[in-house]
Amino acid sequence: MKTYMIIAKVSGVDYLTKGTGESEINAEHKILDMGVCNKYGYGVEACMAYDYNAMETETFRSHALNAEIISLAGFAYIVSKRNIELRKREDAEKEITRIENEIKELEKRLEEQKKILEQ
Repeated sequence: MKTYMIIAKVSGVDYLTKGTGESEINAEHKILDMGVCNKYGYGVEACMAYDYNAMETETFRSHALNAEIISLAGFAYIVSKRNIELRKREDAEKEITRIENEIKELEKRLEEQKKILEQ
């Protein structure tokens, strides 16, 4: 396992943390896999791992200077909060659909009962 500096985006904020992986891609996927993905967004929006040599690039320097420095545990907490938010929105949509279907059924039953009274 190698150690990498990782810059990942959650809710539009870049975070700089340290992680490990077999490769840069593996380290990135460990971070990306922390987040859920649904039609309301991503738990982790973007991720880039940098090894020792890549940390000498302008890309790393500019990203790192604009990122919030955080521990991996702190980053995981932020991702878990974002995941809860995304799941809550998805659950709300399902509940709205369930309620709307129930209302349609109740309106249908109401009309049927009104017809009986009209006879």
